Amino acid sequence: MRARVAAILAVLNATPLSADIGWQTARMAPGSLMLMEDERGEGLSHAARGRTAGFFRFDTYEGKGDAPVYAGSYDTNDRGEGVRSVSADGRITRCESHRCARPLGASSHVIVRSDGFRETRKPVTRETAPGPAWKEWGLDGLVATGGPEPDRFGAARNGWRKDHAGGAKTCSLWLMLALR
Repeated sequence: MRARVAAILAVLNATPLSADIGWQTARMAPGSLMLMEDERGEGLSHAARGRTAGFFRFDTYEGKGDAPVYAGSYDTNDRGEGVRSVSADGRITRCESHRCARPLGASSHVIVRSDGFRETRKPVTRETAPGPAWKEWGLDGLVATGGPEPDRFGAARNGWRKDHAGGAKTCSLWLMLALR
């Protein structure tokens, strides 16, 4: 389940926030849907639920077809910066500073897990031809690297992420962005 929370945070963090570019979550009215697929063909859907306590709520579902499984939810600000995520079993992960994102250059934020464990993350993002490329360090050194290619709404059109702790590399491609 911790891997699923990491995947959800990876999607949130895949949004470039340089200059005036951000994930335009306000354009995703309740009922809007973003369908993504990884290189194994596994699906992950993000369903916009509207504003909750001043933030934008998204529910996530694993799988495709008629029987997707609820994987949890997450909240963002109006620029797509992660505020918190809730796993399907109710564990809450928060981001202190409400800026769990990767602006260009070096930055820092704190991830607070449901058991109270706090970890400072230090991402560094640089601009490349298709979009930003990032590296993120945590308590155990290099945590992950990745590179999204943003669409016109600032959402990751496609991209990749490598988890340096386990070595898993994930590539993703959004299949559809449905706006209301």
